[in-house]
Amino acid sequence: MNWTIEQLRAFIAAAEKGSFSAAGRAMGRAQSVVSTHIAMLEDSLGLELFDRSSRSPILTEAGKALLPEAYAVLRQSHRFDSCAVAQYKGDAVRLNIVICHGIPFQGISEGIASLSERYPFVSGSFLIISLDEVWNQVSEGKAHIGVVLGQLPEIKKNCEMMCLGQMRYCLVASRHSSLGRKKHVNMDDLAEERQIVFNSSRAQRYLLNSQYWEVNDVLAAMYWASLGIGWAAVPLGLAKRIARDESMKNLVILDMDTMALATHNIYFIWNNSFSRRDVLESLCRDLKAYYQHVGEQDNNIF
Repeated sequence: MNWTIEQLRAFIAAAEKGSFSAAGRAMGRAQSVVSTHIAMLEDSLGLELFDRSSRSPILTEAGKALLPEAYAVLRQSHRFDSCAVAQYKGDAVRLNIVICHGIPFQGISEGIASLSERYPFVSGSFLIISLDEVWNQVSEGKAHIGVVLGQLPEIKKNCEMMCLGQMRYCLVASRHSSLGRKKHVNMDDLAEERQIVFNSSRAQRYLLNSQYWEVNDVLAAMYWASLGIGWAAVPLGLAKRIARDESMKNLVILDMDTMALATHNIYFIWNNSFSRRDVLESLCRDLKAYYQHVGEQDNNIF
């Protein structure tokens, strides 16, 4: 089969306009050119696409079946052309992003959505991994951008960073647990109960009980807490939202009147060999605005 894109355009135009002459006018071609394109397409396929026995051509069953496929091929052809132009102009962007466990992914996801509108041919990967691995991957150039939470290690080579804002944390547990039944909790109360942490190697300073579970997902930590497995420190805004979900009906935010809510800085890091500074600045600007807003509006954090 040796059909061409131009033949498919003629086929689609004739089907849409109802006649070869109208298709020719729409395409800026003579009717004879359109008729020739369609005839050559039919010869190539070995099928009749139009019934020409009446005054106006009518799609045959084969024509009806192939019309959606012709649209799909034409759309892919347009995308191919656009992608080629983007490559030629340098607009195509490959972006590998990593974030550490404990950072809700909604903020970075919204940033990527905005970025995709500005750069239609952005593509890449998005992974949620450990804090240390985020730094390693960005430092080694395996990832271009990372988002990390909490205290910074010694800055790695090849990395640059910027603080995006702060995230407030609270403690959650099951309403049926001894902690959940207390009106107020204190450090001694917490030390008596099993803890759920994200990264035990970096959480040693926060461990209050030698009995703990380590998980790598904030939603898992909250679900485990709702089941009474232990208590966990999680983002305040996310906890307020999730606590309203039916599957988390037993999750409660512990009363922290006697304790200050913990805050952690959120850092945007990138490998300094990444050449698309416009992409970096665009994403960083969106994320900074997002996290500064959620820092002020806990109830609207998502």
